[in-house]
Amino acid sequence: MHRVKWALAALALSALAPVLSTGSAAASAPVAKGPAVRAIVTVRPGTAMPLAVPGGRVLDSFSHVRAEFVSAPRSALTALARNPAVLGISPNWRGHVMGFGHFRGGHFHADDSVLAPESVGGDAGQPGVGAGVTVALLDTGVNNTPAINRASGRLIDGINVAHLSAGGPALTVGPFHDGYGHGTFLASLIAGGPVPGSNGLGIGVAPAAHIMVVKVAGARGRTSLLQVLAGLDWVATHANDIQVVNLSLAVERPTAPAYGADPLNAAIEAVRASGVLVVAAAGNTPGEVGDPGLDPQSLTVGALDLGNHWPQVASFSGSGVVDGVVKPDVVAAGVHVLGVMSPHTLIARQNPIAWQPNGLFRGSGTSEATAITSGVAAAYLADHPGSTPLQVKTALRTGAQPLCSWGSGAGAVSMNDVGDHHGCWRGRGHGSPDPTGEASFNSAEWQANSWLNGAWVPWLASSWSASSWSASSWSASSWSASSWSASSWSASSWSASSWSDEGWGPAG
Repeated sequence: MHRVKWALAALALSALAPVLSTGSAAASAPVAKGPAVRAIVTVRPGTAMPLAVPGGRVLDSFSHVRAEFVSAPRSALTALARNPAVLGISPNWRGHVMGFGHFRGGHFHADDSVLAPESVGGDAGQPGVGAGVTVALLDTGVNNTPAINRASGRLIDGINVAHLSAGGPALTVGPFHDGYGHGTFLASLIAGGPVPGSNGLGIGVAPAAHIMVVKVAGARGRTSLLQVLAGLDWVATHANDIQVVNLSLAVERPTAPAYGADPLNAAIEAVRASGVLVVAAAGNTPGEVGDPGLDPQSLTVGALDLGNHWPQVASFSGSGVVDGVVKPDVVAAGVHVLGVMSPHTLIARQNPIAWQPNGLFRGSGTSEATAITSGVAAAYLADHPGSTPLQVKTALRTGAQPLCSWGSGAGAVSMNDVGDHHGCWRGRGHGSPDPTGEASFNSAEWQANSWLNGAWVPWLASSWSASSWSASSWSASSWSASSWSASSWSASSWSASSWSDEGWGPAG
């Protein structure tokens, strides 16, 4: 995956008229003055939502991930932060996609490339693998390709919130196409079927699985915290129909000096609590772990380089110890991985050198590694229906091929039988003998570094204003589980029959 740089650069005061303080303020509350700003409020579990904002108003409420998008003067937000029902307040981080790629040496050969199914072995890529499992792909959308398309019934449009921060609506009727190319490429690695150049296998690990398109970024890869939270809330709402969510993105924590709680990883934990496994990229910055991959409950994936004499962790792959938890949990192929790309996407147009003679496209990053791991998770769930997210995470960790090297976690994800891991437990750097990877979590450190400990104060006290972000008119109730029924795409109708140009490798 290629790192999303979340600009905490202030949104300059809008030339538009400030948002008025209206809505849920109590009649007896003092009137808050000053221009309104927009913020993300994380609400304590057990609190009724929407939570009233005296002096301001709630623009959107996401009850499953316990977040609200609010508009209020800074004085009202300061008062709101003292409400015991509020866990924290954050700007609506926005940014653009800034990828990082890695390519070995200066000479490239066709045998440098890696096919996802061959990288994990077992029955990966075979017909029927992943049947009955749905992977939600929070990304740039997905285009129809020979590997996976809407006509097959395996590519399903869920929701499009890519323009939410700019005032656009949440769309629940597709198709949600991909102008950038990143989501299309990853979908092929998770669940793509046979195509020329795939050696007769599916191009993806689990070619019978279904991809649910949750579009959170547009044609140039731009997104926001609000949009990612909205996508995650939708996934949690439909947890009965989704087993895995793939997050091939990483964001920089804008204010906290160390790992800890923030609105994004709070949402990740809510999604897992709903019964959906979260597979997240470690990020492409050595010595760091990206958010939300830093969350102890994520199945965090680093990148593996298979092009040498022995597998080794890719030099760009993120890693670290997060309040006692070693990340990533596992690694998967992430250098010169072959997939399917739509030729009209921005990535394809800007990187013609990445096309291979067989028509496949080549990319590198923890994005690719994360997608491969989501495919392995889908394959496991197809064979072990009803498994909890923690059980799947544990199974992939204990079933990984030990590498005994820093940054490899429990090892390389594998669908083969592997040997005993005990020879690799040499302290924190090589993973943990705890099969879940979560037993060593230090909650005191985690909370000490959380955004709720005043991290929002500099933003709140500044002249920044998000009033230029238009309010959206939709509400989470529009995608309630009761109004979106799996009967319209029931299993009986399914058939098994870098965000940046730097991450896309030259042709062999």
